[in-house]
Amino acid sequence: MRDKVLRWCRENAMLSPGQTVVCAVSGGADSVAMLHILCSLREALGVTVSAAHFNHRLRGAESDRDEAFVRKLCDDWGVPLAAASGDAAARARETGESIEEAARNLRYAFFASLGQAVATAHTADDNLETMLLNFLRGTGLTGLGGIPPKRDFLVRPILCCTRQEVLAYLDAHRLPHVEDSTNAADDCVRNRLRHNVLPLLKAENPALAETALRTAQLLRQDDAFLDCLAEAALQTASAGTMAWRCDALRAEPDAVRTRAVRAMLQTIYIPKLSHAHIEAVDRLLFTDDPSARVSLPSSWEARREYGRLCLARTADAATFVPVPLIPGKTIRIPELGLKIRCEFTKNFAKNRPGTFTFACRCDMIGATNGLVVRPRRSGDALRLPGGTKTLKKWFIDRKVPAAQRGLVPVFADDSGVLAVYGLGQNLDCRAAEGEPAILFYIEKECK
Repeated sequence: MRDKVLRWCRENAMLSPGQTVVCAVSGGADSVAMLHILCSLREALGVTVSAAHFNHRLRGAESDRDEAFVRKLCDDWGVPLAAASGDAAARARETGESIEEAARNLRYAFFASLGQAVATAHTADDNLETMLLNFLRGTGLTGLGGIPPKRDFLVRPILCCTRQEVLAYLDAHRLPHVEDSTNAADDCVRNRLRHNVLPLLKAENPALAETALRTAQLLRQDDAFLDCLAEAALQTASAGTMAWRCDALRAEPDAVRTRAVRAMLQTIYIPKLSHAHIEAVDRLLFTDDPSARVSLPSSWEARREYGRLCLARTADAATFVPVPLIPGKTIRIPELGLKIRCEFTKNFAKNRPGTFTFACRCDMIGATNGLVVRPRRSGDALRLPGGTKTLKKWFIDRKVPAAQRGLVPVFADDSGVLAVYGLGQNLDCRAAEGEPAILFYIEKECK
């Protein structure tokens, strides 16, 4: 088993000479065997070996017994030990996680804090159980790929070994270990698989754990290749920050496109990203609704902006506070980056010196103190050369994204809309040569 682990570590470039590897030791059979083997391979691998133990405080005196056992084992073997504890049950109550999730998150946060490569004692049987669990829950290639030999700061030196090989190794070297009493109970799916299902499967294929390990490796290779295609698809479809062209993504094969959607969603924090989330966002690419949106966890949403698919924080509709317009005065709207001035003229001349954005007949404007620049309102309408339409229909025609429509300045008086910035002036109130008029000057300010 020692030689097998050495080959496995070298084949997977798991550890580098001069590196320190921290063995996660629970005190169980697998972790004790791993620690013993890595200590024996220190010279062959050129590494320094230490240990870490985390007490989840879930089994009372038994948890304390495990910690005491690991402390004595490391002391007897001369292995430096880092130990910590946390209340997994309390975390589960606070966060809504399951006990298993809370314990795992506490444990791995501790491991990450050590700043070294951490070796966990997963075996080929653990990999087989994980593949079956993922299959039962529903998964794709990633889940069927099981447990990888290494990921981030984690390495799995004995993943190539079966549980039977571990027990034989302990017997051969007369190594002590402790048993977790919860492993004997059938109160969780993994244990039921281990006790009731796997013996039947192994009766058909005694080398099932090794077979599953090879299968997982092949699936991970395919998975990694498809990931590369998906990343390339996202880069090709990129249409700005957190935005992608729908037509480019629709052109991709289903297997690449849905994986690209998953990668897209993984750029934001969505706990427990599910297939339902991926399907819902994928459907946005094909919808005929140019302003459709999908709510996502953690206050995010995916939305269509005509030909683009965008990810953004969920928030109240963007808008600005209405500002009164007084002839002869200049106002600024910082959130829009605009400077606006209006002035009165008794005799409008189209060729007057200077520039103005639009001019309205005075008899078409209510009392001048009723002039305002504001966001659109329900029912607002505007007559342009193409006819009279509501602002909503004009925005749709001009493909103004729904999320930006509340930021388009509307110039109005008490009787209605005079002009809309970026769309045009209401033809019903346009000033003619020689008429008294209000001139509106709009200037885009540099940020």
